[in-house]
Amino acid sequence: MTPVLTPALLFLLQALLLIAGPFLLWRLAGARHIAPMVVIQILFGIALGPSLLGRAAPELWSTLFAPAALAPLSGLSLLAVLFFAFLTGLHLDPAEFRGRGRAFATVSISSMAVPTILGTALGWWLAGTFPGMAGPRATPGVFAAGFGICVGVTALPVLGAILREMGLLGDRIGRMALGYAAVNDALLWLFITGVLAWATADGGWAMLWVALLGLAYVAVTALVVRPILERLFDRVAPDGAIGDTAVVVTCAALLASATVTELIGLHYILGAFVAGTAMPRRFAAAILERLEHFATLILLPFFFTLTGLKVTLDLSDPAQWAVFGLASVVTLVGKMAGTAIPARLTGESWPDALRLGALMPCKGLMEVIVLTILLEAGVLSAACFSAMVLMAVAVTALTQPSVRLMERLARRRDASGQMGLRMF
Repeated sequence: MTPVLTPALLFLLQALLLIAGPFLLWRLAGARHIAPMVVIQILFGIALGPSLLGRAAPELWSTLFAPAALAPLSGLSLLAVLFFAFLTGLHLDPAEFRGRGRAFATVSISSMAVPTILGTALGWWLAGTFPGMAGPRATPGVFAAGFGICVGVTALPVLGAILREMGLLGDRIGRMALGYAAVNDALLWLFITGVLAWATADGGWAMLWVALLGLAYVAVTALVVRPILERLFDRVAPDGAIGDTAVVVTCAALLASATVTELIGLHYILGAFVAGTAMPRRFAAAILERLEHFATLILLPFFFTLTGLKVTLDLSDPAQWAVFGLASVVTLVGKMAGTAIPARLTGESWPDALRLGALMPCKGLMEVIVLTILLEAGVLSAACFSAMVLMAVAVTALTQPSVRLMERLARRRDASGQMGLRMF
């Protein structure tokens, strides 16, 4: 008797495949020695999309991922990206920015500004050369600005995971890279807010109104909501332990913040990020302990699957491969130059400056989220989205080997210098 594929059975099969598949590849197949978990999850999602599984086994693909079967995944995908944006905001500690000095500010801002400017210039050229890369609601200026932001992104949580895997989390260079990435993430949300207001507003005044509402909401969150949350957490978690009530308060604050930003015309992901920054800092580690593993290992695979279903690779389309190749080169060059050169000029040795430059192109999930926001806002076309997702995977996968290469070059330089000294 052939089993009936009920909606419940289909969802359970999807969940088993999405949650266990990437983890088994990463853990048991040795992929963890090649790339961080998030890269494997993104690639797994792309592999399940129409470009690979859809072509290799169209009947199986249409059974597992027919439009009607995606409704439950959509809700879980939305929750996944909400929690990830929230956790990213929670990772950001404003205290990290205080007392770092002019050198830290110079390098952290340059590491975002240089690749963003180069990416914007490339985006402007692409808008004229390959008009199909721009989304339906994008002018050349909006597309160029959105493209520049995609090039400038550095993913704080994924960088932390890579540093942990490389044993650099407690290293001075690792801590500096995390600090730069934190500033990059803060600037990212400011930039993306501006582009969304520009893209979604019907005119200059509407854009200004949306931007003002966004700034007002951030100010109210910092000045009013944060103190309320401080007092509330003191009541529900007096011993610092995050129990059931504290988890519900956290999730309610996250969802309420996302609702507000969606209502005022900005993306709900921005509200989730703002909620993360508003959480009381002394409870941040405990909240991360309760939520991070569930969000990243259980919820995020659903987001990656829906993202993979949006990735359509046309091997015969030179525009897609041109965007992928040019964006990858500009990202690597812009991040390296924007980080290593100012780091050297502010006192770092060349080996340390180059290691910092090699760490900063890390994109990971943050890039995919930004690309999804811009795709939904009509700033990027589906073809450009697909090419840029591949770019995010490529440069993130290159982070670890690039840092190892810089370390080997530094050791060779030190060894050759010592030999030269012995000769004299």
